[in-house]
Amino acid sequence: MKITDNLNQPRIGIIGGMGNEAMVDLMLKMASLPDHKDYQFVAFGNARLAYKPQEVMQQWLPTDIPELRKYDTATYTLRLMQYLAVDHVGLACNSAHELFRRILPETSVTFVDMIKQTSTSLQGCQDTVLVMGVNSLIESGLYQTALTELRIKATQPSVDNQAKIMEAIYNPNFGIKTAKITKQAETLLCEVICDEIATQGCTKVILGCTELPLALTASSCQRFKDEGMLPLNVEVIDASMVLAQALVSVQGQSELLNQPLVIYQGKYLDWATPLAFKVSSLAESIEIQQRIFDYTVDYLTERNQSLAGSYFHLPTLFFSESATDVEQKLLDLDIDVYSDIHVLDKIITDKLAYYYSDF
Repeated sequence: MKITDNLNQPRIGIIGGMGNEAMVDLMLKMASLPDHKDYQFVAFGNARLAYKPQEVMQQWLPTDIPELRKYDTATYTLRLMQYLAVDHVGLACNSAHELFRRILPETSVTFVDMIKQTSTSLQGCQDTVLVMGVNSLIESGLYQTALTELRIKATQPSVDNQAKIMEAIYNPNFGIKTAKITKQAETLLCEVICDEIATQGCTKVILGCTELPLALTASSCQRFKDEGMLPLNVEVIDASMVLAQALVSVQGQSELLNQPLVIYQGKYLDWATPLAFKVSSLAESIEIQQRIFDYTVDYLTERNQSLAGSYFHLPTLFFSESATDVEQKLLDLDIDVYSDIHVLDKIITDKLAYYYSDF
């Protein structure tokens, strides 16, 4: 049965949390597109989909606990989106596509694949395309395969430059994962692009990690060109914007969940109850999430701690207030629903204290 709701509006699902800033960036880009007003949305920043800080940059087998945990958590997350009656869903993380593609054949959810959409947008390209991303994405070859299938020559950074990319993303003092954009991170990324263009002759660069467009925005790239930090002829391709455009144009064919959600709670499911808000717009959800970021950083700073990767973020969920069925479904799962940003001032400290007590 095709999903409809009381207003017969299509409903977009957004899965983030790997990290949460990338989900906000995707929502910002969707909000910049006029067609987004024709859709309802459910955005779930499930930080438990990410690796724990001590697990990052390690090699894991599918049978290892971190991978089993991520598989069960991703499965439940997809089923939750189906339970909340999304018509189609996008994933605000490139590298996680490998995991979600393994799960998707078992579900009846229309998935808007950022990697395929971005590669298709370059169809007919005669230039060599540099793919930038985290180690797991580069090693998976997801973009390289998709581009090669379209007869587009793809390349990747050298070992040394790949290390610089990881440093720009994950460094605990200046990396993008710290929820701030620093000069050090920007400089490292520009150095990588300049070096790869000089050595490989590529003129197009895919930002294949949703953290990268946070530092390499359209405006900052123009500034870097003006300042001589980037070559004038380089074209930086933002996969997140490609996904945003696809999400507001695709017609989904998802089906209602015909089994109780609880049966999808696998043995290794890593679940933390999200802080949920019904909102009037994408802009309101972005404002609330940014406020949560600020509270989180202040909370940890006061305790001589810092954000150590995506897993440290409080899971959040936002949905259109016109999607009246979603609120009741969340309440049935014992997830409280709020509707006013000012509520944060009263509840956020307790929410953060409870969340971090689990670490």
